[in-house]
Amino acid sequence: MMKRLWQLSLIGVLGLLVIKCGESEEAPADTDPVDEVDVQQAFLNQLISLCDVEITGEATYPEENGDHPLVDTELRVHVETCEDDEVRLDLYRDYDTWHGTWVLTMREEGLHLYHDHAGDDGESDGPTGYGGYADPDRGSNFKQYFPADETTAAMDSAYETNEWMMEIDLENEQFIYYLERHSEPRFRAVMDMSDIMADAR
Repeated sequence: MMKRLWQLSLIGVLGLLVIKCGESEEAPADTDPVDEVDVQQAFLNQLISLCDVEITGEATYPEENGDHPLVDTELRVHVETCEDDEVRLDLYRDYDTWHGTWVLTMREEGLHLYHDHAGDDGESDGPTGYGGYADPDRGSNFKQYFPADETTAAMDSAYETNEWMMEIDLENEQFIYYLERHSEPRFRAVMDMSDIMADAR
């Protein structure tokens, strides 16, 4: 019974998202601009509405770095640990081997993205703890940009130009995670949301 109630709740939320997606992106000239923090919270709320959902997909990577461990494998994202001010998205490669987590937290300074990489055996096998705050001058209820913060830049000078993007693409029924470095594509993961959207319809 509880599972059915949860499904109905999720379907209702996603139904509203579909309706909103069809609205004009341009606000009337006589309306005030949406507060950036409200937009960031709205984006976080979209993810929270997907709590306990699991989606699968794949990653793409520039050819010169094609040996990245997440390329040519099935990726699985599980949305969990959902609080009013935080959501954790667990990322798995080939179902259950490599494990990392995207942590989004609403802080006083705004929405923050943090990468927690556990690796294959539960211990980090590379850089971890990097991320940044959502850009207050860009973003929407469905898309946010996260330039590298000072902590990330201090880890390695190469990370200074990192910028992550997360998007709930309702038109194409996808969740997208994208990384640029030096304004060049670095990594992209596309997760299929079509089953969820089919339920929402």
